[in-house]
Amino acid sequence: MALAGASLVADGMLCASTKLAVDSGADSGYHLLIVEGYSRTKETTPNGEWIESRPFIVGGRRWTIDYSPNGDNSQDEEFISVFLVLDDDIKQSVEVQYAFSFIDQPELRVPKHIRQSEPVCFYKCCDVHGQFRFVKREVFERSKHLKDDRLVLRCDLVVLKSDGNTKDQGADTSALPFNELSPPCDLQSHFGDLLLSKEGADITFEVGGEKFAAHQCVLAARSSSFKAQLFGAMNESSVVKISDMTADVFASLLTYIYTDAVPEFVDMEAYDGHEIIYAPRLLQFLEAAERYDLQRLKSICEQKLASFICAKTVADIIAVAERRQCYWLKEACLEFIKAEACLEQVTRTRSPCFLKGLLSKFCLLTKF
Repeated sequence: MALAGASLVADGMLCASTKLAVDSGADSGYHLLIVEGYSRTKETTPNGEWIESRPFIVGGRRWTIDYSPNGDNSQDEEFISVFLVLDDDIKQSVEVQYAFSFIDQPELRVPKHIRQSEPVCFYKCCDVHGQFRFVKREVFERSKHLKDDRLVLRCDLVVLKSDGNTKDQGADTSALPFNELSPPCDLQSHFGDLLLSKEGADITFEVGGEKFAAHQCVLAARSSSFKAQLFGAMNESSVVKISDMTADVFASLLTYIYTDAVPEFVDMEAYDGHEIIYAPRLLQFLEAAERYDLQRLKSICEQKLASFICAKTVADIIAVAERRQCYWLKEACLEFIKAEACLEQVTRTRSPCFLKGLLSKFCLLTKF
């Protein structure tokens, strides 16, 4: 996609520019919203208000991005909200597909945390579509997306279909949707098929009464722990028994190793009691990631668990965080306990020895 300009936010507001809107020159393009001083925007932009980007042109129409660091309404005040706005007069609807993402490495234009839409229609000027709950603010603030109090938000836009409808341009336009712009990467599919077919498998794992066939070279390439275990000088067995892990967790672990895909429960939103249901499974998955030195998977689990912290899960999460040296996840738990005053509930579920170390973090007790 072609770059359709960039907007810089500094000192809590959009930097002035005398330049005209940047035109991608095509029916697809992307715009960058660069926020220098995220903390300042959070302080000066209350819930329900937003910062608007510079206009940009894709598919012959003007667009802007609305960024709400404290959510668009009272129900979403714990989230960052982002929206795509049509900034043009039209006579008939415009069908588009868009995706918002963070860029951790602007020089590489690598999108992260992508939220992609289904095709949507804009019917008139100032119509809005977007993500009310793009990302939970406390999760974002602990993530790698925020660096040196700076973030880069990318909006990819494809105009799929429109009918002679701007005041300045009457030509019909159409474009391919996201998934047809270029052939999709099929590496994950091929390795997934390899795992399912078991063709060429040379190692078998017995876990929870189930057997799993795998390929030593794939496991060793992805995990230094598996490499040491499988290619160690004393290892000659083609069958490995694992007694302290459930079969479903190991199956999900293998799927991640072969395809980089995480199970569905990792992507579940933390509301309507989901945290109580999925936090225990996530904790098992995090422990498996740590055990087999899968640092990216461990980081994914930590970020998701941070959004699952509540009075009913914090004791279990902080215990695993302590055991597996997840330092910032442990600090997140401690901050929650301090803020929510739920220490009494934690004391009912943890041993005195554990609590002595926990309480010392707050300097609440010197003797337990």
